[in-house]
Order: sequence, then C-alpha cells, then structure tokens
Amino acid sequence: MTASVHLQAEFNFKESLTAQRLKVQRLQNLFAGLMALCIYCVVSDAIVTGLLELTLLLVFLRARQALTRSAAVESLVVQNKNATASINGQQHSLSAYGLDYFSSYLALVSLTTVAGQTYRCFVFPDLLGAVKYRQLLALLKAAPLRAAPMVSAKRLT
Repeated sequence: MTASVHLQAEFNFKESLTAQRLKVQRLQNLFAGLMALCIYCVVSDAIVTGLLELTLLLVFLRARQALTRSAAVESLVVQNKNATASINGQQHSLSAYGLDYFSSYLALVSLTTVAGQTYRCFVFPDLLGAVKYRQLLALLKAAPLRAAPMVSAKRLT
C-alpha cells in the first residue's frame, strides 16, 4: 500500500542572491589560497612551482568568470509533481531537480528545464534560513523529480 505524498514548497533566493555569490567567491578564494600554499610547500623546484601556480591562477580566473556569467536562480516552486523555477526573471518548468552536494553549511542544487538546460545554484543555510534550508534538503532528498531516461529506438529488420 503506497501513500501519496503531496509536495508543496516555495523557496525564494532573490534577496540572498548577491550574498550567496559573495560567499561562493570567498570559498573559491580560500580553496585557491590553500592550493597555492600546498603547491608552494610540497614542490621544491622553482620552475615547476611557478608553472603550477600559474595553472592554478588560470583555473581560478576561469571559475570566477563562470560564476559571474552564471544564471541567477531566483526562486523554486514545487507543487506535487510539477516544479517551476524563476531563472534570470523568466519562469521555466523543470523536468528534473535534485541535490548535487549538501552539508550543514552548503547545498548545491541542480535544476534541469524542460528545454534541457541545466542550472546549478549554491544555497547557504544562514542566508536562506535554517528552517527553509532543512525544508529544501528534505524536499530534494525525499522525492526528487527526475527526467525519464532517454530510450533509443532500434529498427527491427
């Protein structure tokens, strides 16, 4: 016997969008700094150290650029089997959503539109609110909406 679960929730990320991007940039800075320090301490050759540090700097700048150009997920609304998201001011129906990563400090939410575009957004509990953050995690862990697997048709001859 299965019980039907009625999922209904609304999450607004618009007010904390700028603060969340700043937190992600701080995490990037911390990670890049730790990696640079690790390279400096572990590698003894000055030329190899310089090349590794330059590579790390290029990767860091590319990640920073991707973050500034990324789409802004402003809200997520889930009602039973339907989900919509407001992305860059436009409403999109979702074919799939779920958690890519989560901890007590950070969650990475993946949203796939009906058109097939995938968007990811970072969510921090102190910016969203502890209760809403736990509700978001519970919703995405309990009954994630997933796209149906693509089935290729074979021709019988």
